[in-house]
Amino acid sequence: MVQVDRFRVGMIGFGVAKLYAAALRSIPLYYPDLPPVDLAAVATATEKSGEAAMKHFGFERRTTNYHEILDDKDINTVVIASPPHLHREMTIAALQAGKYVYLDKPLANNFEEAQKIVAASQASGRDAQLIFEYRHAPAVMTAKRMIAEGRLGDLYSFRIPYFRSSNVDVTRPAGWKGEMAKAGGGSLNDTAPHAIDLALWLAGMPDRVTATTRIFVKERPRSKADPQMVPVETDDHVIVQMEKENGFIGTIEASKLIVGAVNDIQVEVYGSKGSLRWNIMDPNYLEFAEANASDLELGWRRIPTVQRYPDAAIPGYDLSVGMMRFHIASLASFLRNTLEGKPYDPGLMQGLRVQAVVEAALKAAHDRCWVDVAKV
Repeated sequence: MVQVDRFRVGMIGFGVAKLYAAALRSIPLYYPDLPPVDLAAVATATEKSGEAAMKHFGFERRTTNYHEILDDKDINTVVIASPPHLHREMTIAALQAGKYVYLDKPLANNFEEAQKIVAASQASGRDAQLIFEYRHAPAVMTAKRMIAEGRLGDLYSFRIPYFRSSNVDVTRPAGWKGEMAKAGGGSLNDTAPHAIDLALWLAGMPDRVTATTRIFVKERPRSKADPQMVPVETDDHVIVQMEKENGFIGTIEASKLIVGAVNDIQVEVYGSKGSLRWNIMDPNYLEFAEANASDLELGWRRIPTVQRYPDAAIPGYDLSVGMMRFHIASLASFLRNTLEGKPYDPGLMQGLRVQAVVEAALKAAHDRCWVDVAKV
């Protein structure tokens, strides 16, 4: 057990981190057995965004220098939600400062930087937890348990598409996500890591991959303030095919150019005894089909998984679930793992595995071939 009377949180970055701040504010309501959580400080790119964070979420103070958060002995927990090219520097510094670290995906900009983070983690004897919130959907947790119990038999294949429409507007600025040096990839190193993590968690590490990427919108405005058109360097759409030596195969597809998509991730796993599928747009049900079902029961059966969080005080199993609840459960897992001295799951090694698949897929797409995934 780790002696923590309060989690004094410093947040680095404040784009997607708004979700994490909201989740942290909600933790005491859902998990009152955990120590209190304070939003102690936020580091933002501008003073204006820092002021907005204080006003909206109640951060005690702001800064534009994240080192002030790491140097603050009163802050014991750090959430890193910066662009990927800053993860190596910030994560290593946070680990060396002795902070408990909750890190946004992907682990790094590329596999080499991810390796350096893991090496620093091992040298410091400290780990961090990655933000792969879809693991904390009750339906996905149920799927994990059913696969582990052998309910699907020998696994044959999986399919995990993750589609968004966030870049359909061709006038949307490229920003840092359009730069390879800052993003490490488009959909492949932004949304696909969620799907890759689920694939690895549910079915194991692939031995090799092949991939195809496309940049459909080749130019965009540089930024909102600068309308100059600049080349887009990162992919709009990616398809990754994976396989294992035992014959198990799977496909991941990710795009932010799908008209009609909102935040659509689907999980399908098929085996010799059964099949599972889940769609985040219908989050309360896991669908299951059994090979040995009677003629009257063949086909898909819907299992209501709703809010099955056994360690939560509210709201009970009979209410619908949603995306924010996944984030709350993910953060509660991080805080509880910290408090009980348990390994973080997913920890930095899982982040490295995901990055190994991304790296192999990038090479495969470039060379138009199959590429072995690094053994990590």
